[in-house]
Amino acid sequence: MRRFLFPFFILSTSLAFSQKPDTILILKKDQVKLFKEFVKYQEEAEFDLVPDFAEEGIITDRPHIAETPHLVPKGYFQWESGFQYQQTKSLLNRTREITYNTTLVRIGISRRFEGRVELDYLGTQTKRRSNDSLIQNENGLSGINLASKIFICKQNGFRPEATLLYGIFLPYPGLVYFRPSYTGSEIKFLLVNRLAKWFEFEYNVGVQWDGITKNAAYAYALNNEFEMSKKFFFFLELYGFFYENGNQNDQFNGSFTNDHRVNTGIWYRVTPNTQFDLSGGMGLSKVSPTYYIALGFSNRFNLKNTNRVVKN
Repeated sequence: MRRFLFPFFILSTSLAFSQKPDTILILKKDQVKLFKEFVKYQEEAEFDLVPDFAEEGIITDRPHIAETPHLVPKGYFQWESGFQYQQTKSLLNRTREITYNTTLVRIGISRRFEGRVELDYLGTQTKRRSNDSLIQNENGLSGINLASKIFICKQNGFRPEATLLYGIFLPYPGLVYFRPSYTGSEIKFLLVNRLAKWFEFEYNVGVQWDGITKNAAYAYALNNEFEMSKKFFFFLELYGFFYENGNQNDQFNGSFTNDHRVNTGIWYRVTPNTQFDLSGGMGLSKVSPTYYIALGFSNRFNLKNTNRVVKN
């Protein structure tokens, strides 16, 4: 809205000066401040090819596994939280894993850079399938995950919009069972092609070291997003991992364990800055979880408290 008001304001001012050369224009301090912000924004947009994500509604990294190349707008604070129930059945045991709360905080540092902090409160319970006897029951915090997104380029024809994500998994402050043994790390390329007004193909590829073993896991995610309306969205996704197998010393032995999964879900954008989501999925490989269900809530706000009109 601001970008349309100022040209009109400048045009009106120039006409006033042309008709009355001796006219003096007096502006209030808040008007001067607003004008300076507009000029700074225009200069930044002229020399920076990064899209202005603040003009769009909230875009989150949940409920799908594929993470979006879109950044949180500069000066915005965004948090994404959720609950997840997951069950895994093996030949002898049944494990129930609950994410009571996962919280991802994202802060727009600049138009090209976003900072991220994630912390979860988790629970797990394992029972024998034969007699339902309890083997293990744990609840506690995870380790802290610190990460960043750096915007690379926007979409141009078949070239996708691209962002680099990299981060570390710290072995504190959580419960020993839920935190890595030592610092882990990940690096991913986040890509998206908007193929129609109502359809996006979003895909990730990367590698991570979980901090539990020294072997890497190569991750992928292929996500189909459908815009059913301005507020209602649907996705269908295939994702998975290729885990390096190692010997007793965690040395790679040349083989991999495949873990492929599928999920689907919806999200509803209540306001341009607020979103609810619901999702679920199932495993396709022997080592995969049997199924999971999840629900979440996300919100963002402008730290500068300036009024920006966004698309709903």
